[in-house]
Amino acid sequence: MAAGRDRTTKLSKNHQLVFDALSEAGRPMSAYELIDAVRPAGISAPPTVYRALTKLIDAGAVHRVESRNAFVACNRSHSGGATVVLMLCNECGKADEFADPDIGAIVERQAASRQFAISTTVLEVQGLCANCQSPPGKAAC
Repeated sequence: MAAGRDRTTKLSKNHQLVFDALSEAGRPMSAYELIDAVRPAGISAPPTVYRALTKLIDAGAVHRVESRNAFVACNRSHSGGATVVLMLCNECGKADEFADPDIGAIVERQAASRQFAISTTVLEVQGLCANCQSPPGKAAC
């Protein structure tokens, strides 16, 4: 079964294991956290995980979280050139994702006015998720 946005991409067993580990985590993970997660399935070499991540990113199934040197499974369906916005909780570490054509249009317009060729666009917004904003005594993440 293919993962992420590009449903036509067939994944190898290793790629699927890495994707599944990211999906199950529900939060960004570093490559070394991923190695620990897939080690029980027999993957322990960093190059294997990095190759899987590269393929998953190229397929649109995973996003790189630059500010955390981590990776997160894509949880939304969006078109290939869409501007992805990752909302990252500073408290619990969870990531939520959305794509908005208006944001993308603004970024594209600004890039064009500067003669800048965009290769990928992922915006990161940091703050607190709804659960982590709960008053004391209420449920948190």
